[in-house]
Amino acid sequence: MILGCIIVFLNSLMLRWPIFGLVSLILLPLLATTLTKQTGKNYLAKLFYIVILLFLWLPFSALSFSLERLNQVALSLPLSAWIFTNRRIILGIGLLIFLVLYYLALRSFLGIIPYFTTSASLKETLKQSFSKTKHHFWHYAKYIVLGGASLWGVDLLGLWATTLVTTQSVAIIYAVSFWTLKQILLLSLVFWSIKSELISRPAVALPANWKKWGAGVLVLLALGIQVNLAHKALNVDQGTLPLVISHRGVDGKNGVQNTLPALDKTTHAAKPAYVELDIQETADRRFVVSHDENLRKLAHKNLVIADNSLEQLTQVKLKENGHVAYVTSFDSYLKQAQKLKQSLLVELKINQGTGKKFSEYFCELYGKKLAKRDAVHSMDLAAINELKQRLPKMQAGYILPFNLFSLAENKADFYSLEYKTATKNFIQTAHANGKKVYLWTINSPKQALMAWVLGADGVITDVPSKIEKSLADRSSKTYLKANLKLYLKGMI
Repeated sequence: MILGCIIVFLNSLMLRWPIFGLVSLILLPLLATTLTKQTGKNYLAKLFYIVILLFLWLPFSALSFSLERLNQVALSLPLSAWIFTNRRIILGIGLLIFLVLYYLALRSFLGIIPYFTTSASLKETLKQSFSKTKHHFWHYAKYIVLGGASLWGVDLLGLWATTLVTTQSVAIIYAVSFWTLKQILLLSLVFWSIKSELISRPAVALPANWKKWGAGVLVLLALGIQVNLAHKALNVDQGTLPLVISHRGVDGKNGVQNTLPALDKTTHAAKPAYVELDIQETADRRFVVSHDENLRKLAHKNLVIADNSLEQLTQVKLKENGHVAYVTSFDSYLKQAQKLKQSLLVELKINQGTGKKFSEYFCELYGKKLAKRDAVHSMDLAAINELKQRLPKMQAGYILPFNLFSLAENKADFYSLEYKTATKNFIQTAHANGKKVYLWTINSPKQALMAWVLGADGVITDVPSKIEKSLADRSSKTYLKANLKLYLKGMI
């Protein structure tokens, strides 16, 4: 009971403050000496064993590679670019490491209790654990599966119940109760999985004061911490609604993406804050509006933009969602947007077909035309930094395909971030550095609500009319429920 309370207490701390994981490395061996009759082992040996266990169980612990942990690590720009370029290889290696750790953790976990309660060495306890699990891997793996399914079920039920919460006080009570239930369930699953080992071990001899006050104090501390965390997370101002930005200039299926007919329809129907579009450089160093380097998807023939002239490309017919349109030059698109008084968010597509000194060339052609009401963004941060150096007044942003690591210092005015990896910590950090955050691609009312609660400054969407309407209908109670849901998910 006492040990269980200690584990719950430490886990509550590690969930929000990883530094307490280091404290645990010191505290747990000391507790092991106090809570068991075995005192013959060297302290450093116990510490070493705890380190091994934490490493093996890293994928399943509160110290796992979560977004909140990783985006506190600053990487250099070259390294960030390399990670993105080789993301598939890195993902494969990461998955392989996860499976190896998963296997080793299951084979070694039966050695935990014997190591701290007998005179057996680390080598002996690990050998015994591997022997006991040799032909019973799936027998013990079921505890992970059942535990995961149970926790998943609790999560689903808990998230559904957030729809019933209507006041802030109830939300705080509910959040703490939800967390406590999960902790108890997790602790029960752990002891269930090692119950056979516990039966044969010597009884724990505890000082009287531990028995009388230890559990109660630890439980109160854990609950106090959770109440404080929940109050800070749920007692927040709603802020302003995010800007709605039309992705590739469409509003649902109203036309072919990145074409003039779609721009006209979207501007009149949705009236977005920005129309986002993509530009590619042609063989004669002009620009057309297109997301892909090759027009195969929309033109149904193999046409690489960098290998063809502007005149050739503007004769190409595109088809999408039952609509037909021609490839549009950026000059024509910009002229029409200015006529409609529609602000643009221009994505600079920089690839192998892009000419040298791209930023300098683009600034010469369009810098003054775009600086007043429009903005640009790109996945090439070096190009954005150079553009800002040449045109400081230009609104320029860096597109992040994912949010895993914090960024090195840069000149960008805003970030365009894939919404699935967005966290409140990242957005708050960006705001503290004077940068806005736009999330993409937000196509449902639930996603738009999430973006609002996280504090996003804008949402890039394929359905701007739908998203504008859903955000306009939001109330304070809706915001509270969404905020509670994100808190339970660990996103805030």
